[in-house]
Amino acid sequence: MPVKVKKKDGRIEEYTQAKIVEGVRKAGATEEQATRVAREVTDQIVTVVTTTQLAKLVAASLKKVNPAAATEYLRYRAAKAKATKKKKK
Repeated sequence: MPVKVKKKDGRIEEYTQAKIVEGVRKAGATEEQATRVAREVTDQIVTVVTTTQLAKLVAASLKKVNPAAATEYLRYRAAKAKATKKKKK
């Protein structure tokens, strides 16, 4: 059964492991670390996951292999959340 991601606006998307790899790479992790994190996160998801839950899983897994990239990932997520709130106003 395909895994789904519930977005903050209520939309449902199919989960894509490649998006995790891409986001983790942008945070400064190596390709190997990003792939490892994506696999670990994928193994923890059963059917539907929210973007918030997914971000927490990614950050926890990334922290194990690259703490600096995990910090950068969390900064990016916080900035993105702040920008989204401003758009809604």
